[in-house]
Amino acid sequence: MLKLNLFLFSLICCALLSSKCQTNAVQKQHHSPVQTTTNKQTMDTTEVIKTEEEWKKILTDEEYYVLREAGTDRAFTGKYTDHKEDGNYYCRACGNLLFTSETKYHSGCGWPAFYDKAGNSAVETRIDNSYGMTRIEVVCKKCKSHLGHVFDDGPRDKTGLRYCINSTSIDFANDSTKTK
Repeated sequence: MLKLNLFLFSLICCALLSSKCQTNAVQKQHHSPVQTTTNKQTMDTTEVIKTEEEWKKILTDEEYYVLREAGTDRAFTGKYTDHKEDGNYYCRACGNLLFTSETKYHSGCGWPAFYDKAGNSAVETRIDNSYGMTRIEVVCKKCKSHLGHVFDDGPRDKTGLRYCINSTSIDFANDSTKTK
């Protein structure tokens, strides 16, 4: 009986320690994308509010699926995955400036990757527990449209972040302020 009690006690302690470690990992992932801002561009912060019916009228079916239903482009199929021009990337739904070509890099993940957002008004993050895993979702700060996810495996000499963004959720304009 004593051996059974010791076994149960050990099992409960291991379970508690394991859940504490997982909670800390989720909290660490959640805080790092929110804390990093290196580009201080001025942007319009007016929130865009539309009904889902209004979004359906202005977005294609594919855009609606990705932007409003948190869908995902298939890996290595997006038109901006290997895009290399200087310019800016805007929210396809509302036109908000999200990312610049200065922070875009090739991560090999199959989606456009950026190590930083365009500024404080660009994106916001929230916990995503879909598909049985915990990730950090990236949404447009103005219209709350789904853009992709952010991970903490980006370039260590920059922010350490990898904003993994769906090509369907962004538009590109060759209007960079990058100095050559």
